[in-house]
Amino acid sequence: MKKEFQSAITRGGNILTPDKITITDSFVLWSKRNKFLIGVDSISIPRDKISGIEINGKLWGADIYINSFGGTKIIAKNFLGSDAKRIKEMLSK
Repeated sequence: MKKEFQSAITRGGNILTPDKITITDSFVLWSKRNKFLIGVDSISIPRDKISGIEINGKLWGADIYINSFGGTKIIAKNFLGSDAKRIKEMLSK
């Protein structure tokens, strides 16, 4: 299983450097093109090391915070509220 989610431009996400979350059977990967538009910044966390998932719902969209036992933290901003809920459901299983 591999599912990808991307921040929404309509919710304030950047058109050139959107946040992306990819969920596979064993990892959660956050990626974003860097500010120079040359490379990609990314953070990956094994699914069995996730300690908590928080959704900060806003008037328009939602921010997602994924914490791990090792102290690594994924902060993904400007997602659709429905995508944020779906990500939380997928990672809570």
